[in-house]
Amino acid sequence: MKKIPVFLLLSIVSLLAAQEGSYSYYCYFHDDPIQSAYFTDGYYCGGPFRVNGSVILTSGTSGRNNDPYFYSFTLSSDYYIYGPSPSGPHVTVPQYDKLWIEPYEMMEQGSPWFNLGAEPLPFGADQIEWMVVRAAAMNYGLYLTTAEVPDGSRILLEDGQITVKTDEYSAPVVYSFSGLDEPVVWIENSSTDMFYLKCDPGSQGFSEELTIGTQGSIFFSGPLEYNGDDAGMLGLISVYGDGCIADKPYPDWDAPYDIQTDQSFLFSASILLLEGKFQAENYSQPYPQVDFTLFGGIQMRGEGYTSSSASGFSLFWEYDERLLNQSPPWYPQYELSGVKTSNTLTTGPELSVSSNPFSSSVLLNVSEPCTVTIYDSSGRLLNIFNTNGEILWDGSALPPGVYILHVSGAVGNGTSLRLVKL
Repeated sequence: MKKIPVFLLLSIVSLLAAQEGSYSYYCYFHDDPIQSAYFTDGYYCGGPFRVNGSVILTSGTSGRNNDPYFYSFTLSSDYYIYGPSPSGPHVTVPQYDKLWIEPYEMMEQGSPWFNLGAEPLPFGADQIEWMVVRAAAMNYGLYLTTAEVPDGSRILLEDGQITVKTDEYSAPVVYSFSGLDEPVVWIENSSTDMFYLKCDPGSQGFSEELTIGTQGSIFFSGPLEYNGDDAGMLGLISVYGDGCIADKPYPDWDAPYDIQTDQSFLFSASILLLEGKFQAENYSQPYPQVDFTLFGGIQMRGEGYTSSSASGFSLFWEYDERLLNQSPPWYPQYELSGVKTSNTLTTGPELSVSSNPFSSSVLLNVSEPCTVTIYDSSGRLLNIFNTNGEILWDGSALPPGVYILHVSGAVGNGTSLRLVKL
């Protein structure tokens, strides 16, 4: 049985006690679990597992041979369902009938390993401040429009640059990361658009820290592996689209822009799907079945189909243990009393407001000269101004809703706050 290193034990205890952190902390997070699916013998999750709701667990072996394994197991429900039927008994302990949730000796201790009735994690496009990631790319990183990355574009990622090929016959365009103040890329498209992403097969792998965000879908089109143990981490964020293992077409584009999913491959990233689901574009191919290994973690609204009988993709979640204490740049964070945005720079200006929620105006007080930017919940820029000290912001003309106030100091360090208009 796999043993968990002591430093990992200390990390999870401290992070759970804080009740806040990065979404990338979770190897597997599901906001809308499907009760027709279940976790059974052979399932292994080497990082924190969390679900807003309940799940079905089952075992076909009478002993502890190969029972489902979780690094830690957290549900917002106060029970799990013993399956394989969704109408099975509601269970509140880590051992029931043939099932032993492994590692059982740790699970039977309860928190922080076996946690039922936890507070639901805030999730969704209206609860996570993705628009600040978009703003960071616009102001400090690389911002690409839908004209530069149209629907169906194929992207190769390597150190120092991404290369975009918009169609089979167009010349590839290279966008350099050199000179960016922040390692963040935003691809501005619609919720129905998509692009393909893999590592440049001519490179030695990816070693820089980077976060790529988009409103549409991200199709994993081939291997994307880190170059060395000290490589930076990649974050991928889709607001309204899916995370999809691409189907290999025949005929395909010429290498290196071809889709390489007809054989087992590894994809290294932490993936955040705010409204979408993880699935395969065609779960009946390839045949016979191959492996898809995600090295990192996934946090998603839903989970679709990835395999059918002996075809499609067998999934393996291989946790990047660095995510216990680190996260990709600008990767959103949560706190159970609300949601704040990740800030990978130094601590930002101190910010306070007179009233929140507010009805007409808000008195802002900042600790240093800064730029104030205000967005609506869709990420649309509403106002931008400079201030030093106190200023009264008039929001009386705005409709009721959620607004994001972001202040950035002279060196680019930022602080964000969610405002609610009544």
